Amino acid sequence: MSGPVASGVPVSGRFPPPERRAVTLVLAAAFMLLADTSIVNVAIPSIQRDIGASVPDVQLMVAGYVVAYAVMLITGGRLGDLYGRRRMFMIGAVSFTLASLACGVAQGPGELIAGRVWQGLSAAVLYPQIIATLRIAIAEERRGRAFALLGAVVSAATIAGPIIAGLLIAADIAGTQWRLIFLINLPVGFVLIALAPRMVPAHKGMRLRLDYAGSLTVVLLLVALLVPLTIGRDRGWPLWGWLLLLCAPVLLGVFLRLESALERQGKAPLLRPGLWTDPAFRVGVAMYLVFFSAVVPFFLYYSITLQYGLGYGAFATAAAMAPYALGSTVTSLCSARIVARFTALRTLLAGCVICAAGSAFMIITMGLSGSGRRLGAAMTPAMLFTGLGLGLVIGPLLNFVLARVRHDDTGAASGVLSTAQQIGSSLGVAVIGLAFFRGFRGELAELGYPALRTDMMLGTAVAMTAFALASALVLLLAHGGRTGGHGSAS
Repeated sequence: MSGPVASGVPVSGRFPPPERRAVTLVLAAAFMLLADTSIVNVAIPSIQRDIGASVPDVQLMVAGYVVAYAVMLITGGRLGDLYGRRRMFMIGAVSFTLASLACGVAQGPGELIAGRVWQGLSAAVLYPQIIATLRIAIAEERRGRAFALLGAVVSAATIAGPIIAGLLIAADIAGTQWRLIFLINLPVGFVLIALAPRMVPAHKGMRLRLDYAGSLTVVLLLVALLVPLTIGRDRGWPLWGWLLLLCAPVLLGVFLRLESALERQGKAPLLRPGLWTDPAFRVGVAMYLVFFSAVVPFFLYYSITLQYGLGYGAFATAAAMAPYALGSTVTSLCSARIVARFTALRTLLAGCVICAAGSAFMIITMGLSGSGRRLGAAMTPAMLFTGLGLGLVIGPLLNFVLARVRHDDTGAASGVLSTAQQIGSSLGVAVIGLAFFRGFRGELAELGYPALRTDMMLGTAVAMTAFALASALVLLLAHGGRTGGHGSAS
């Protein structure tokens, strides 16, 4: 991890017009997709009142999007490799826009659940094309800045989703209540569809046949893994959930054998086994699993603590979490230059260590806040500090891992990384949930702040452990000394 920038690639500040147009469009698409992931959480009370959705219905509205998105990401990325980024970008944008319309006009819980699943599948086709476009269409000396901007969008969208939802629901324009949080995607989608033919660079693709057997197997594998992790705790960890989890390693073995056989035959597997020969890719996937297992769950359980323990409204909750996103946005925008000066591995290590230290800072702050009075304000310094670490990881990690991936594998590799992020988030929700809900039965409203504070401190301690483990993975990669010329992928 020592020494000068290995690649010798300078960081150029300005994008030429074709690159600038492509970056602008795909980042707008990324913001829409990422904000939509969390936007429905704030609208749950309004949805329940308006269409009579039960608690299990609401769980399926949230889980349906997450699972559908995660299980199709690898296939969605590979479709871009095979049939062209622009084509799949437009198909994904059209499908997501129509799915948003279906959600916005839904008259019952079943229709809204189906619409959310449709949204998730559409997002799985669209999002890998965003990453692949930044990887392929942007010159190497400006690619780090492009991924840094993507990191800033990820950070901003995380907190913007709940804030936008709170404002739209409060406005209740023309009696739309919660429906506008979905219908607002329509004008954005129309712009994406109209501009994509001119602003997303053409890519002919490999023109090979999709690996249908591999696609089906990986979907079944991810369903077996994610469905229990996503809704298992809320259903009391039923027997079927454990049976599905037991099927996951069997399906993984089948998938790997299928892919190896296709590669030996000279065909195009869904996920080329040769990708796993690169230690940066292997450790990068592990980093996504471990690091993001601490990020999304924290927002979920901290939101529960504020709303149920202290009576915060949706907008106040989003505002209390804004410092985390603000800190992440600041360092994301600077991350390309930081990597160019200090190397990618040092930047990643600093980010992970800052996140771990920030989590410890949060635990201390909560421990000192016995009454919870002004907890949101008291947590601001710790959350801002932790966010600074997050911004040093998001963009640099993605660029570092993809640096040596072949162009015709970029979509599939992007899908794998995004899938690892989703699996990590779901695993984190389940694991941190064990600490947060230890021995709890009943309604959250029955718990007061003192109990939730203790649970939140335990959950944050689990997150701190995950950040520490991510730091160890960076050190492992650095110690391996096999990063070649990409130790500074920026």
